[in-house]
Amino acid sequence: MNELIIDTATNLLLVAVKKDNLIFEKYRIGKNDNAEYVVEYIKLCLEEANLTIDNIDTIIVGVGPGSYTGIRNSVVVAKTLASTKKINLKTISSLNLLSSGYNLVSPAIDARRNHFFAATYQNGVAIKDDQYISKNDLNNFENVVYLTTENIKLNYDVISKNAIECHDIHNLEPNYLRKTEAETNYDQKNGNNWYISSS
Repeated sequence: MNELIIDTATNLLLVAVKKDNLIFEKYRIGKNDNAEYVVEYIKLCLEEANLTIDNIDTIIVGVGPGSYTGIRNSVVVAKTLASTKKINLKTISSLNLLSSGYNLVSPAIDARRNHFFAATYQNGVAIKDDQYISKNDLNNFENVVYLTTENIKLNYDVISKNAIECHDIHNLEPNYLRKTEAETNYDQKNGNNWYISSS
């Protein structure tokens, strides 16, 4: 079983190929430019694993929450490859993926303006679902890890086990959990106050 794993929910570009029990991975810390390198890093990982994209059985993509542009790019690449090459596609929360090496953890990604994307997982199983919450509310979570490039821990067996089959590739959308800043500004200007909260 050969798996391709992709995540760009944060400033860390993660691409990995799981070939049986071997892992071939590439990382890149970007500055809003990881989209330019996703395909290149996939190619590099495949070359190191001595595989081609035609040898991949499953693609696992982190669908967010996180950077709006980041998760959109990785999801588009995963959907395109899965559709054109007839590869099985699975999805996983980026919070789950990036903290999969922890046992019991509440991973948090900075969502700006004193808000975070957060959840609680035990061995990759959600105890608290992904949420967009304030910093104050995050204080109620246990074992909080503010995810950075220094403390991301990966367990590819946990990722494989908890990824969910995508049965409708063309309608797969990233898990944004909140509206974009442009949408928020538009709604404020036009008197719309709809937003996603943790309640």
